[in-house]
Amino acid sequence: MLSATLPVAAVRPAADPPRNPPPAAPPPEAPAPSTQLRIETALQLVVVEFRAPDGEVRQSIPTPKEIDAYRNPPLPAPDPELDVSR
Repeated sequence: MLSATLPVAAVRPAADPPRNPPPAAPPPEAPAPSTQLRIETALQLVVVEFRAPDGEVRQSIPTPKEIDAYRNPPLPAPDPELDVSR
């Protein structure tokens, strides 16, 4: 026959929660991007470069495409009313 009571040795007192729990560790911070200013003297521009921890350029202001546009500006379209063939 089964008994509805447990032996005294099987009963354990409930564990009290700790009074002063240890402080939670702060979340790990992502490394801040390293910024560097570069001067393009030929173009008279300051370029801001954002670098990864390994030193690779992740982003720049102005972008490489914009810097290239400064280096190689588009030629103006010829005036259609100006006829130089005469």
